[in-house]
Amino acid sequence: MPFDADSFDAALAINSMQVWPDAVAGLREVRRVMKPSGRIALGFTRYSGQPKEGVTEKLAAAGFTQAQLVETNEWFCALATKPDAR
Repeated sequence: MPFDADSFDAALAINSMQVWPDAVAGLREVRRVMKPSGRIALGFTRYSGQPKEGVTEKLAAAGFTQAQLVETNEWFCALATKPDAR
């Protein structure tokens, strides 16, 4: 991404991660441009084709913490935090 490290407080992607060539690499790049304690939300409708299994593990593999799923019958959202730089 053409942004400096620690540029954004939050990131949001809807129905897109399933088409990224390398989801973990993409998430690492998102983490790089986020400020410490920044939050990410990845939202998916049931029509996205993205299975909910493995999404929180990809966030953890990319260096995010506190990864969790929020879900209904129609959609799910994965939430996580960039750890502080301490």
